[in-house]
Amino acid sequence: MMSRWSGFSRNERGARGSVGTSFLCVSAFLWLLQSPQLPPGVEIKIEAQPRKALVGDPIRIDLELTLPQSYQFRLPMLESPTAEFTILEPFADVTVSEGENKKEKPPADGRIRHRKRATVALYKVGEFEFPPLQLSLRSPEGKETVAATQSLKIHIQSVLSEKEQNLKDLKKQAEIPDPVNWILWLAVLLVLLAVAAGVWWWWQRRRRPALPVPEQLLVDPLASAEADLHDLLARRWLENGFVKQFYVALSDIVKKVLESGYGIHTLEKTTPEVMENLREQRAAASTQDLASIESLLIHCDLVKFAKYVPSQIETENAVKDAFQILDACKRSRALPAAPAAEPLAGVP
Repeated sequence: MMSRWSGFSRNERGARGSVGTSFLCVSAFLWLLQSPQLPPGVEIKIEAQPRKALVGDPIRIDLELTLPQSYQFRLPMLESPTAEFTILEPFADVTVSEGENKKEKPPADGRIRHRKRATVALYKVGEFEFPPLQLSLRSPEGKETVAATQSLKIHIQSVLSEKEQNLKDLKKQAEIPDPVNWILWLAVLLVLLAVAAGVWWWWQRRRRPALPVPEQLLVDPLASAEADLHDLLARRWLENGFVKQFYVALSDIVKKVLESGYGIHTLEKTTPEVMENLREQRAAASTQDLASIESLLIHCDLVKFAKYVPSQIETENAVKDAFQILDACKRSRALPAAPAAEPLAGVP
């Protein structure tokens, strides 16, 4: 087998090899000029998931940056290059689960890994090339560098199969029976039954004879006053130092007894006015009863208004006088009324 270099001299073959080597070196240099070098320790990865998708399916664009400490970066604003390209969600931080965080080890040299994710959708069948992203990097010294990611090729397939290229018509909307109708009719029926029950109860009540209402039992005022006296003593106000309050309540009870026993008005009446009304009553209280009543009321007034402090003996006598006045009123009410006096002869 003859060599590829047969037919040329040794000098010609050496010249042709030098030209080829120079061309490769120039091409590599031009590529390095077009693609800026990344700073040391900087890694950029970009991936699309999935690479093959249907029309309108969401596609995740995952961007991973590994930067040295104190490095800063700025992402470009995503824009739709065509009408068939839509950005569903712009770049945002990716939340890594606890399980994934344990499986993945951080860089051993102290670099920091940043993850960003965007979601896009394509609405045109065919191959689509996601353009490179221009990232701005800033070192701790303030030097800015522009780095570009790789382009991504995404294949978009149609939702139609090879056998069925035409879209099917929409199905007729299913008719679901309305469950509210029977509930409404049930509510109407319950209302009618309640109305009928009310009418029947009203008619039965109208036909039933009214029961006689028992007369309200009358409470004897003197018996009520006697109960108030016993209740006043049971409160033990004197033992607890409430002397004035005790005499105020005792005076009110005695006036209630006089009003019921002798038929006079004692409400908001002073002691002289009460005594004047008692003396105007004929055949009412005796002279001894009047003296006892006046003495007790004056004694109560001294405690109420003159800040008089009675002794224990005076208090016991006041309670005894109150019960004696109560007994006198009971006797006065039990006596029959005195007959009217006949006019004397010769007196018109």
